[in-house]
Amino acid sequence: MNGKKTWVLIIVIIGIIFLAIAFGAGYYLIFRKPITIKENSILEVVLGGSLRELPSHNPLTQIFKSDTLNVWELEKLFQYAAKDNRVSGVYLEIHPLLLHWAQIEELREYIKSFRESGKPVHALLAVDLVRDPELYVASAADSITLNPDAVFLVNGLMAEIVFLKGTMDKLNIKPQFIQFKEYKAAEIYTRTKMSPQIREMYESILRDIEDRFVSTVALDRNIEEETLRRVMKVGVAPTSRALEEKLVDALGHKSDVLQALMGSDDEEDQRILGASHYLETVEDKYKIRSRHKVALLGAFGVITSGHSDPFSETMGGTTMVSHLRKIRKNKNIKGVIFRVDSPGGTTVGSDMVWKEVQLLEDANKPVVVSMSGVAGSGGYIISMGARHIVSQPSTITGSIGVIFGKFDLEGFYRWLGMSVDRVKLSPNADIFSPFTSLTDEQRTSVESLLETIYANFVGKVAEARGLDYGELEGKARGRIYTGVQAKEIGLVDQLGGLREAIAQMKQALELEEDEEIELVLYPRPKSLWETLTSGDFFGSRQPPSLQKWLMRELRSLSQPAPWLLMPEVRIY
Repeated sequence: MNGKKTWVLIIVIIGIIFLAIAFGAGYYLIFRKPITIKENSILEVVLGGSLRELPSHNPLTQIFKSDTLNVWELEKLFQYAAKDNRVSGVYLEIHPLLLHWAQIEELREYIKSFRESGKPVHALLAVDLVRDPELYVASAADSITLNPDAVFLVNGLMAEIVFLKGTMDKLNIKPQFIQFKEYKAAEIYTRTKMSPQIREMYESILRDIEDRFVSTVALDRNIEEETLRRVMKVGVAPTSRALEEKLVDALGHKSDVLQALMGSDDEEDQRILGASHYLETVEDKYKIRSRHKVALLGAFGVITSGHSDPFSETMGGTTMVSHLRKIRKNKNIKGVIFRVDSPGGTTVGSDMVWKEVQLLEDANKPVVVSMSGVAGSGGYIISMGARHIVSQPSTITGSIGVIFGKFDLEGFYRWLGMSVDRVKLSPNADIFSPFTSLTDEQRTSVESLLETIYANFVGKVAEARGLDYGELEGKARGRIYTGVQAKEIGLVDQLGGLREAIAQMKQALELEEDEEIELVLYPRPKSLWETLTSGDFFGSRQPPSLQKWLMRELRSLSQPAPWLLMPEVRIY
């Protein structure tokens, strides 16, 4: 049996297994008994790992999803529970988090808003190491209980960059990068440590986020900021120190928190409601229905000019254009809330989406952008044409700049025992060859091209945001900002999350304060049958051979292009 037939057989077997599980799960979902919500019920919300922004469009993931909800579902969950007189409080169990700081701020908004209903939220830090992110979420609750055997590791923020220049040198690979400007750097390939400009930029971002973390937690815990900073300087501390400094209220376990919430420590008590099951049960009762329908469209991942690929987390310009055009032509949709979480990507893909946002505005369909964790470079381009831009205080945005890069792999091939020969008819036919370095003349040509792209980028932002070109250019230069910093220089309009975006949309539609808008998820999630017939059910493709995979990755590595892509920011 050849390799192709083997892979076909494997895919068929996997397909049969998936179908059996899917139909079994479907049978369970159809015939399971709906939950009965008793008086004085407690909503159990478990947070851990990462969170999706919006529901998946593939029903297969809906069938097998855990009790962890996405950000939009959590917004609805807390909103519905606040209205539901049968729910008397929330038990919030926090596990190690892998969230953007902006997502944490969004969750804090939901918790705080729920508490305004007069119902309590009691948090349990179910972690071995309590870090800054877990404490930041928990401090929004009425009380915090910490496992007695945990370790308190609230020690401040840090940004780390791994530099690959030494690796490039060992592999005889020559990075060929041109940046616009000093903050739009591919330093990981060309340096062994941060440049002074990049270091200053990261220090500014870290200081802004850490100061907000300290002031917010201190306010929530009713302690002095210096108390928290003192603990952070110590770094690793026992739980007794956290209790002594009033950073937590008690040392205990889940049973202790449940006892405080409902007078019972029975974890099987039927008054405890799982988050996803509760949301599913009350959705029809509390869902907002209105003649003012607004699309909720997500823009997530690295931007390309082609089609979106949810499996590799890329956002295709062609796909996004299709969604935006359908919204523009749908007479029932009055506007768009554009949820953006993207570090940018190609110039063409970003420009395609920006143009469609403009066309929506021209069609009198307002677009309000809600920035999540990251909306920089191309992610800012697709946002800047909107009527209003909302970001969280710790959203990472800006990065108004452009970078060109390719790698000269000739030395690497020679190291592998391979050689490259060529025939060319024009002097610059090899300008983008992965086996040559740029000549002085070629570098000058590329720099001229990038200067034009950069000037157009700054000019579009200045026009969209009503800013002076010269003043904006001095603050652009590829620099990234937090949401607070971006608001100060005019790159965003308002601080907040989805709820603030909804409020701004109501103003854009000139609705009365008591009028509601109904969010319609775009694109519409596919049914199970649609997914099966479209071939998206398995999401599987024939894996390439090792040789094909290696050649594809080398082509990707060496593909030259002007990129509107911001550097990866890892904040710990």
